[in-house]
Amino acid sequence: MITINLTLPASVYATYADAAEELNRRFGQTDPKLEAKTLIAFTLARYDSADVCGHFDLALRIARSEAKPLPNPVLR
Repeated sequence: MITINLTLPASVYATYADAAEELNRRFGQTDPKLEAKTLIAFTLARYDSADVCGHFDLALRIARSEAKPLPNPVLR
């Protein structure tokens, strides 16, 4: 097993925490209860290595570029 430590903005974590609470309400008592970190891992698991490399490549290109990155309407 590989362990990855991520620093997320509080608002992002809160979204996953709210989703976990809602799922726990819908499914009732589960053992163990769903947690935000479980949903985050589930989300990250959908990407294959090419997707992850593509995301990092784009992030590094933007970080190294002197040009202003395009606005992302999702991140406001």
